[in-house]
Parts: sequence; structure tokens; C-alpha cells
Amino acid sequence: MRNRTYIVVALVCAALSLGGCGGDDTADSEATEAAEGGDETCEPVNPELEGDADQTVPITLTDYQIAPPAVEVAAGTITFATSNEGGEAHELAVLPGGGEVPFVEPGVPDEAALEAAGAFELEGYGPGQDCNATWELEPGDYTLFCILEAGDGETHYEKGMEASLTVTG
Repeated sequence: MRNRTYIVVALVCAALSLGGCGGDDTADSEATEAAEGGDETCEPVNPELEGDADQTVPITLTDYQIAPPAVEVAAGTITFATSNEGGEAHELAVLPGGGEVPFVEPGVPDEAALEAAGAFELEGYGPGQDCNATWELEPGDYTLFCILEAGDGETHYEKGMEASLTVTG
């Protein structure tokens, strides 16, 4: 299987760098719109694998929670059927190995550490939408999280938007 790895932090870093430049109100407005919901549309991950999924897990994304807070599945091809029921854009990022999402400083995720850990994601999409992501998962612990930036500069993860995933053998 071709495993696409996404790093969530690129959007956050781009928004932070645009916000720090000053003088470009359009860029600042676009960064704020992206953080607060904007009009991102769902981009399903591996839709070609959905028909082969061993299990489909419903996940609800709200401001600032992931439900259910703990998920257990058997190893294999898993579809996460997510629903954004919040008022902002949300994503479903996955950190293999579980545990805390690494940060360089508050509000700034450690992109290099996330990449080294093999983090991957369903990119952020706007409120009121449903979006599926299908991945082949090996046994182990994972952290599910949303690391998009809220309007106050904190990430959704820092506001409590995380859940645990256990994949059994």
C-alpha cells in the first residue's frame, strides 16, 4: 500500500508566518479564516481502500473534542467516518506510538518530531461536512488529534481535542 504521510504542521506554520509579517491584511484574514473554519472541503484519504475496510469507526469532531475519547480496533484496513459537528474546521491527525503531541513551544507543533514519528492525517475540513479516511493500521497505540490553530493562537489539541486509539493484534 502506498502510505501517504501528511504533516499537519505545514498549515499552522504557514498561518503563523503570514500572521507575523504584518502589512498584509488579506493574508492575515485568510489565515484567520482557515483557522476558524473557512470553507475547506473534505479531501478523503485512500477512498480506493474503503471497500476493503475490515471496520468502519464513526468519529465526531466538535469544538474541541473527539468522540469517542477512546477507540479500540483490530489491526487491518480501517475507515474513520468523521463528521465535523463543530463551528470551526477540524482534522483527524494520527500519531503512531501514542502519547503527547510534541511542541517546540506553546502553539507551535514540532514538525520534525511529528514527521520522524510517522504522523499522518485527514486534512482539515469545514463545519457541517463528513469525510472518510482509510488507513492500514498495525497493532499499537496511537493518539488521534486536531492540531489546527484556533482564533486565539492555541491549537485545538491544546484545547483538549485528542483521543486514544488502540489497535490490537
